Amino acid sequence: MERGTHFERFIGGSEEDKEKARKEMEENFNEKSEELSRHELEKTSEDLEVIKKTESTVNEIVDQYEGKTKPFPHERIYLLEPGSVFKITEGKLEGGIQNTLREVVGVEKKKSKLKFAATLAHELFHLKSYKSASIKEAAEEIRPYRSGFSMHERDFDKKAGEEKVYFSMLEEAVVAECTKKFLEKVKEKDETLNKEHEANEKLKEWFCNFNLSKGVPEEKIETIKEELIFIPDAEKKVKEINNQYENEEGRQAYAAGLITRLYKDGKIGILERQQEREKMYELLDELVVKSEGRFKNRNEIFDEFAKANFSGNYLNIARIVESILGKGSFRKIAEDFSKDPEKN
Repeated sequence: MERGTHFERFIGGSEEDKEKARKEMEENFNEKSEELSRHELEKTSEDLEVIKKTESTVNEIVDQYEGKTKPFPHERIYLLEPGSVFKITEGKLEGGIQNTLREVVGVEKKKSKLKFAATLAHELFHLKSYKSASIKEAAEEIRPYRSGFSMHERDFDKKAGEEKVYFSMLEEAVVAECTKKFLEKVKEKDETLNKEHEANEKLKEWFCNFNLSKGVPEEKIETIKEELIFIPDAEKKVKEINNQYENEEGRQAYAAGLITRLYKDGKIGILERQQEREKMYELLDELVVKSEGRFKNRNEIFDEFAKANFSGNYLNIARIVESILGKGSFRKIAEDFSKDPEKN
C-alpha cells in the first residue's frame, strides 16, 4: 500500500527510530491543521475543479523532471480567507503557504482563478519536490532534511528553524520557474483559465507595443512582459477598451496607462521570486557559456537542475557543474544559494 506522506527517506537513528518517525509522519498526514482551519472557507464545485486541474498539470511537469508524483488529498489543500496568510505568517508571506513537515497547503480565495491556480501550483511544486527528514535519536524530534534542492543543516543543538539551509534560494528559483511553465501549459487544458490568460496577454501586448513605439528597448519590454502575470479583471478591461477605442493606437495607449497605474498601486501580479530567479539565471548562463557547446541555452541546463529538485538526485547535476566550473564549484553554489537565519 502506498504511503500517504510524500517523505521518501529518513536520516539518522536506528531502523526502529526510522519506522517510528514514518508512523508519526503518517499520523500527521491524516490530521487537520488547526491553524489553517481557523481561516478556511468552504470549497465550491468550481474551486474543486480548478484544484483538480491544477494538480494534474503540476504532476505532468513533476513527472517530466523525473519526480515521483503521488496523489495529494484535496482536503489537505485549504481554501483560505483573503489576507489570512499575511496574518498567519506575521507579514512574512502573502497569498499561499505550505508546511513541509505537516504536508498541508493553504491558498487564499481570489477573484482571479488564474492567480489562484498559479499560487496553488507554486505551493504544490514545493510539496511535490523530493522530501527527506532528519530524526534525532529515538525519534524524539523530526525535522526537514531535504526539500527539493534545499538541504537543511543537521544540528539538533540549534532550535528548529535556526539551521542553515543550503541551496534554499535555488529551490525557490526552480519552483518559481516551474510555476511559469505551469502558466504556459494550463492555457491548453482549461477553457476558463485560457480566456483569462488570453485577456492578460492582450493587455500586455498593447502595453508592450505602445512602449516599443516610444523607443523603449525591445529587451527591456520582453523582460517586463515575462514578469507581468496577472492584471485584475483582465477580460472585462479588454472588452471595455475594444468598445471604447476603434484603433490599435488608442487601445495601446490606454492599456499602457492602465497597467502603469495598477503597477504603481501594487495591483499587478508579478512572477514571484525575482531575486532568486535572476541569481539562478546568472548561474545557468555561466554554465551555458562555459560548457563549450554542451548546453545550447538556459532551458537545457535548467532541466538538469529541475530533475535534481524533484528526483532528489544531486549526483548528476553535481557532475555536470563540476565538469564545467571545476572541482568544488557545486559546494560553492550550495553556499552562495544558502539561507542562514543567524545572519539574516
